Amino acid sequence: MIKRNLGLILVIIAMILNILNFGFLNMSTKPLSFWLFLASIFVLIAAFIKIFITENKESKKSKSD
Repeated sequence: MIKRNLGLILVIIAMILNILNFGFLNMSTKPLSFWLFLASIFVLIAAFIKIFITENKESKKSKSD
């Protein structure tokens, strides 16, 4: 799994660090950091979905072999 999804794992780590860096005390929709925060959440969810789909395909392929 690690070798196939290394890029996605690095994306997940980067998005988690970006989300943790967001200041929740002054949350407003006007600054760019808020929109980067939302984009990070969407990219994080997409990366998890992509890993899940890839692993399901690989497990089905290995079961049929």
